[in-house]
Amino acid sequence: MQTHGVKYIGSKRTLLPHILECVSDLGGTMLDVCTGTTRVAQAFRHKGWDVMTSDLSWASEAYAHLFLMVQEEDIAVLEPLVAELNAVEGVSGWITSSYCDVIANGGVVRMWQPKNGRKADAIRDRIEELDVSHHIKMCLIGILILAMDAVDNSVGVQQAYLKEWATRTHNDMKLVIPTGIAGSVGRHVVGDCLAIDYPRATLAYVDPPYSPHSYATYYHIWDSIVRWDKPAVGLKTNRRIDRVAGTFDATMKSDWNSKKTAVSAFERLIDRLPVQYVLISYSDESLIHIDKLRPILEKYKSYDVTEIDYKRNIMSRIGNATLYDVDRKADNVEYLIRIEK
Repeated sequence: MQTHGVKYIGSKRTLLPHILECVSDLGGTMLDVCTGTTRVAQAFRHKGWDVMTSDLSWASEAYAHLFLMVQEEDIAVLEPLVAELNAVEGVSGWITSSYCDVIANGGVVRMWQPKNGRKADAIRDRIEELDVSHHIKMCLIGILILAMDAVDNSVGVQQAYLKEWATRTHNDMKLVIPTGIAGSVGRHVVGDCLAIDYPRATLAYVDPPYSPHSYATYYHIWDSIVRWDKPAVGLKTNRRIDRVAGTFDATMKSDWNSKKTAVSAFERLIDRLPVQYVLISYSDESLIHIDKLRPILEKYKSYDVTEIDYKRNIMSRIGNATLYDVDRKADNVEYLIRIEK
C-alpha cells in the first residue's frame, strides 16, 4: 500500500500494517483526530473506509486535500497547472531571504539551496494568483511542500538544520503529482480536537503528540507555506514569530504538551468522540506512562493493548542527543490501544 507524506517525527508509516490489523474486523467511517501528514487516514481510505481528519496544523489541510479528497477528474486539472508551475522562473522572496543560506541571530540557516528557494518563492506566489478552487489550490500547495521536502536540509523537524548541505539539496526542485491515491472523498477540519463537533463514526484514531514539544514549532515553515502570510521570523532557525515564546499563538497550544493537562485532555477527548471504537497510538516515551491511563480505559466496555517494538525517531539518535543521553536506547515500545465504548 502506497502512502505519502513529508519527513515527520510522528510518522506512523511503518506501523500502518499493525494499525490496520487492530481494526481488521471493522469497517465504515473513521475520524483521524490529530492527522498530521494524513498517512494513517490515507491507509484507511485505501481500505475502503470513509475518512474525516482534523488537526491544529494549517499544513494538514493541504495534505488532506491532496491525499484524501483528490479524485481522478482533479488530476486532469492539476497536470497542466503543475507543468506551468514547474516552468516558472525563480525569484527571491520570503523563502529565499529566510531559509536559504542566510545569517540569523548568530547562526546560519541552510534549509534550501538558494536556487530551490527562489523556485519555491515563484511557484507559491503563482499559486496564490491562480483562479482555481480552494481544493485545487490546496492540492498544489501540498505538491509544492512535497517537492520542497525532497530537497531540504533537515532530518525532518524545523527546529534545526544540517550544518553542511545534504546531497539531495543540490537537486533541482520539481513538482510531481503523487500516484496511487484512491478511495472515497474525505473531509478535513482545521482546529482543536477538544472543540470540533465531530460527526458520528465507527472508529476514531487518536495520535496526539504526548510530548513537551510543540509540533507547531517543529513544522512552522509548512504552515507558513500554506498560509503564505510571509511572517516575521526569529531565533536561530528563523521560526515564524507567532511560534516563539512571548509571541506564541495561543490557538496553536496543545494540552498534550504538558504533564499537567495531558491526562485530562486524553479523558475528555475519548469521552466526547461520537464513535463506537477508539484506536490510540501511544509510546513508552510519552509524557504520561501508560499505566496512568488505565483507570480511564477501564471506564469503557473493553480495551486491548498491543505492544510493538519500534525504532526511535532519528532526532533521538544523532547530534546533541548522542552527547548527553548516555543511556539512550535505539528502540522504544509503541502501544496500540483499542477501546470499545
